[in-house]
Amino acid sequence: MKKTIFLSIMIFFLCSCSSEPFKIDPDKINVMDLETETIDEELHSLEYLVIDMSDLDFLYSYNSDLRMYPASLTKLVTLDTVLSLCEDLDAYSYVTYDQVQALIDEDASLAYIQRDYPYTIRDLLYGLILPSGADAALALENYFGSKGIDLVKEMNARMEELGAADTHFVNTTGLHEDDHYTTLDDLYLVVMDLLKSEEARKILNSIDYVMEDGTEVHTTIGLARRDLDFIVLGGKTGYTPEAGQNIIALCKDKGRSYLIMTGNAYGKYALNQYWHYDDVVKIIKYINTK
Repeated sequence: MKKTIFLSIMIFFLCSCSSEPFKIDPDKINVMDLETETIDEELHSLEYLVIDMSDLDFLYSYNSDLRMYPASLTKLVTLDTVLSLCEDLDAYSYVTYDQVQALIDEDASLAYIQRDYPYTIRDLLYGLILPSGADAALALENYFGSKGIDLVKEMNARMEELGAADTHFVNTTGLHEDDHYTTLDDLYLVVMDLLKSEEARKILNSIDYVMEDGTEVHTTIGLARRDLDFIVLGGKTGYTPEAGQNIIALCKDKGRSYLIMTGNAYGKYALNQYWHYDDVVKIIKYINTK
């Protein structure tokens, strides 16, 4: 199935095992600095950006300023834009039967919320991010559409406001369109902005969530559930055949924390090829050799 960064992402990704997210003094956050080295290892991913979050150093980058198809990493921008526009997260919206059927036809990832059933915006945001639900994304579109607001247009305006230099979105889901693209540098900016929001930190800091109607949603970050020599605290994945496998992940190893962003690893889930996960593991091992 198609599965679908200048302040505060460290609040999400540097969270401890407790329910409270880790906090860092904003005055200590570095300006984005891509005077970095490349990784002297062969990776599947065609782009990457690696940051040591313990002292906020940009370690490695490659092609992080080049256009890529984000797939479901798009939904991080959807989340950021919704939170910037919506003052009442207890308001309701729904997705229609026909909309869900169209998503099924496109082989989109779903939160499997009930069709034509009212969910709070808050519940829909959890459905948007944890299971990467395209059905939740369309329900959010419907909410703003009923108010005469084009959510996709607002997403592009939000990215421009953040200073994203090379991003253009045509949908809220990340389903492939040739004119739907971004860069890892731009995604870094949006997630940094996103994590200034307490509500966003709660969502992104969650592994599982139960909606008002009892619908359970779970994170798509399978890497976080693997038995590894290091800890994966969270993140977001994205996949379409055109985009390949993309991931934003935070790993904790030997007392230090790392933000790892990669794009365009062309593994096939059907063949159990999780090459974006493999690259995260390889990057951590590479860091430990330095």
